[in-house]
Amino acid sequence: MREGLDFIKIKDYAVINLNNMFPVPASEYRYVDFNREKNPKYKSLLLAEYRYIKSIQERIRKNAQTLYNHKLKHGDATPLAKRCNDFTALEAASRKWR
Repeated sequence: MREGLDFIKIKDYAVINLNNMFPVPASEYRYVDFNREKNPKYKSLLLAEYRYIKSIQERIRKNAQTLYNHKLKHGDATPLAKRCNDFTALEAASRKWR
């Protein structure tokens, strides 16, 4: 697949689908300590992904904000907006979740 506003390739490792982003309460995520990974191949993969993501983090943030604004403005009126999560509903549910 080609890259786009909502689809970013992480080299040959993975992809980021920004259209599927969702809010996570701060109490529900944790940082990964790569040094605790026992499998050297998996650790190497994680580190490679992390380094690449860090190198394009501003692009990821910009695309995420642009996509979010597009969805809010257009609802389901465009093909791009149709394939996005309902960010407003997910944010409301996240605020209620404990």
